[in-house]
Amino acid sequence: MAGESHGIRSIFAAIRTAPMPLKTSADRPAEPKPFVTISRQGGAGGRAIAQRLVARLNALDPGEEPWAVWDKQLVEKIAEDHKIARELVESLGESSRTWLEEFLAALSIDSDETEARIYQMVASTIRALAHKGRVVIVGRGGVYITRSMPGGVHLRLVAPVEYRARHMADQLKVSYDEALSHVRKLDKQRAAFYRKYWPSKALTVEAFTLTINTAMVSEEQAVESALPLILPRIRFTIEQVPEPELAV
Repeated sequence: MAGESHGIRSIFAAIRTAPMPLKTSADRPAEPKPFVTISRQGGAGGRAIAQRLVARLNALDPGEEPWAVWDKQLVEKIAEDHKIARELVESLGESSRTWLEEFLAALSIDSDETEARIYQMVASTIRALAHKGRVVIVGRGGVYITRSMPGGVHLRLVAPVEYRARHMADQLKVSYDEALSHVRKLDKQRAAFYRKYWPSKALTVEAFTLTINTAMVSEEQAVESALPLILPRIRFTIEQVPEPELAV
């Protein structure tokens, strides 16, 4: 028994002193890339804030791959990648009965099936962009399409309808009444889009990392309030982190 006990102690001693193998980069899972989605009410300033946010991120985090906005560019990419008319992508979620539905109905083609295929193209492209990282994706249900992906910050831009109508009137150079009608139409169409593809998910504040009332803060303030949520998700290399100054 004494010899057996001595043998066991020898084994434990060997285990304690044995060098632990270091994990290589190939063993470690890839770090999630940072990305941002912006959901916005019509006229709440989504595109302008997205552009300001990207400019600020590129100033603070100048990497080999710059941050980029995907808004109208997203429509163009999907149309180009899948060889379809950009109008088909653009109409998704932006019309209660689109010209596409009317055209396909005249040809006795199932418009719901066609729209579902287009939506799958949109979803796969958005997920690919988010996986690549360093992107700000505006609209198209990005918050739910990427919800399960790590590294994302999800922003929601809201404002009272009167404010949004004034903002839209300035943007489109139309009367307040025309802008108000357009804003209300957009709200209904986008709400219908979310109900259709995510019927079990309510578009509430709990779905987002941060909700911003753009009637109460400037575009610059909106960007600055989002940065503390995004920057911790960016892994700076040693070369990017400035060396601390030593006290003399």
